[in-house]
Amino acid sequence: MSGFTIELSTPFPSGFTGGLGGPQQGGHQPPHWYIEYGMDLGADDGTDVYATFDGHITRMSPHVPSDDSGKVYGAQLFVRAHNDMMGGFYTHMTDVPPELTVGSAVSRGDWLGRVFAFDGIPAHLHLALVEIVGGLPGGSYQGVDLYGHVVEAANSDLVASVAFARDGTPPVVGG
Repeated sequence: MSGFTIELSTPFPSGFTGGLGGPQQGGHQPPHWYIEYGMDLGADDGTDVYATFDGHITRMSPHVPSDDSGKVYGAQLFVRAHNDMMGGFYTHMTDVPPELTVGSAVSRGDWLGRVFAFDGIPAHLHLALVEIVGGLPGGSYQGVDLYGHVVEAANSDLVASVAFARDGTPPVVGG
């Protein structure tokens, strides 16, 4: 089974205010990969959020303000890479363009919406990345910890090659 590489950029080429916690820190605990491997990336309310890699939307829950509560608030997007072997979960957003629906293609750098602050919680984007070991259908979801890289790359136009071995081992970030 051969590996694959994706080109990854930050969701915040500008406007990032600091890391608020990464995978397996604070409330980022099992059993769900999209929580356990979450990265809380600080940004002011209304900061633009951009796609971190090329893919297509496989799940989309629009922001319905009356449904906001506790840790679940704002729009939720799941973007899967075109090879169906990795993906990303974005939440705590608003103003997602109406043309972004399940099946929509997105390119790295496409605008996805804005950070949404709720109920005194520090404004941030929750982003979780996952490798789909074995691909789809039937692959297993293994969360990926790229928090250090994403925080370091924020407020820049840095694009990194991220190599996945396709066996659940941590990916390797290149230049």
